[in-house]
Amino acid sequence: MKKYYLLPLLFLPLLAQSQNIKGPYVGLTTQLQNTWVINDEQYENVNYRHNFTTKWAPIGGVLGYKFNENHNLQIEAIRSHQGETFDLHDIDDQKTGEKEVDLVYWNIPLLFKYTTTGTLRFNFQMGPQVSILQEGREENRFTRTANYLRDKEPITIPQGTYLLASTDHDGHDGSGIGGFNKYDLGLALGAGVEYSFTDNLYLSANVRYSYNFVDIRDKEYIRTNNDPDYYVLRQNMVIGVQLGINYLFNTGDGESSARHQ
Repeated sequence: MKKYYLLPLLFLPLLAQSQNIKGPYVGLTTQLQNTWVINDEQYENVNYRHNFTTKWAPIGGVLGYKFNENHNLQIEAIRSHQGETFDLHDIDDQKTGEKEVDLVYWNIPLLFKYTTTGTLRFNFQMGPQVSILQEGREENRFTRTANYLRDKEPITIPQGTYLLASTDHDGHDGSGIGGFNKYDLGLALGAGVEYSFTDNLYLSANVRYSYNFVDIRDKEYIRTNNDPDYYVLRQNMVIGVQLGINYLFNTGDGESSARHQ
């Protein structure tokens, strides 16, 4: 009879871990993400269509503390490119141009993280997130003059490019160009895996979701002559794949039991 009962021994390196691992850790992270601007008022006869928009959060820092092998608290600071591109459609549902919302934030989530044990392990994250706007721009680009329905009322917008909002304006400078809210608040969720190269150095790969609750613009109700729609509340949503490298300053007195046997 073949000794199949020996097979579980192959997984011991993945399951064994110190029973007294704790201490601070630091890390670097990057994230490729699908970004959305969600219109809270999905009213009838909207003239835009969501496009699948991918952007990059190129760099981020992680600072955390591992209370034991399972429980962690960490704060991150991530420079995140967000926003969305929309197709604009006329009264006959034909494409007439594009709307681009381009935003750059420093996202700062404070996360409780639960981690399983082992050289290869799973983690789950949850916590609030504060976002600080660095740059913002909203622009409509029409390739031709076309007719639209806005709140069931017909309007005509000539061909051209129209800047609707920018961080270079505050909406009160007489230019007619609106501004953005400088701060945002939301919730971040995540799940992923970690792999330890050594007792201190480990790689992390996570799926991260965040939804912010504050309007991206500094006015709650937005209606202009150069936009075929009006907006009451628009919010940021991000779904991304995050990769990171982390270093743990282990202050516990235990050692990995299986890794060095």
